[in-house]
Amino acid sequence: MRKGFWIWVGLAVWAGLYAASFLVAWNTAPTGDSFLRGANRLMVFFQFQIVAGLVAIVVWYLGLAFERGTWQRWLSRAPALLAIGLVLVIVAVIVMANLRKPNPSDDVPPPRQAVTEPAKPAQPVK
Repeated sequence: MRKGFWIWVGLAVWAGLYAASFLVAWNTAPTGDSFLRGANRLMVFFQFQIVAGLVAIVVWYLGLAFERGTWQRWLSRAPALLAIGLVLVIVAVIVMANLRKPNPSDDVPPPRQAVTEPAKPAQPVK
């Protein structure tokens, strides 16, 4: 078989796993309580993405059989570059969440102030 055949097979497997990571996670029923409800969806998404990333590494390796600068070689790099991009986006979200951490003193409510005038002392009864 030609060397391009296995790259196309690898790209098809990668595309299926990549699409499945979104579709299966979307159709998975959320489980858990309170804050962690739906965390199982994230785990399904990441499991498919990890397997797709491993397939992307294999496709990159298969693409080394092509000459430098050819479109087939660049196409074999695309899945791995998308996986690297996903990792960088996740790291950027975590870093931005930590840098934009609110100041704890901002959560302190201002002191209560009287809304109306204080009551006047009662008049003595005559």
